[in-house]
Amino acid sequence: MTHPDDDPEMISFELICPECGVSNPENAEYCLVCERDLRNTLLFLEDDSFDLEITSDSVIEYRKNFWGTSRTGKVIKYPLSEISNLEFGSPITRFKFDFNGKRHVIPLKNENMKSLKQVLNKILD
Repeated sequence: MTHPDDDPEMISFELICPECGVSNPENAEYCLVCERDLRNTLLFLEDDSFDLEITSDSVIEYRKNFWGTSRTGKVIKYPLSEISNLEFGSPITRFKFDFNGKRHVIPLKNENMKSLKQVLNKILD
């Protein structure tokens, strides 16, 4: 039995649309469903208390309600040029950084922490 990653013809649908949550092909320019422009979205993470979008110039946090079932409408944009002192917490998975003179701490699932660290290290190198 072959694994999907072994087939060069197989398309990966790992780019999640921040607008509607649909998975899109990795190199999609626009969402297949809602047509949101995805060209600047490098990574989108769904987590328990928020969703996190990483673009080439920002970290964008979409807050969810207490139960993590829907977004509250609160969106916080952190320009990468204005954040400093990044830490990827261990053994507890916390993404920490300084922004506007304050320390921000975002709890993440372990798999999301790995993806975030990989993408941010590429952008900031």
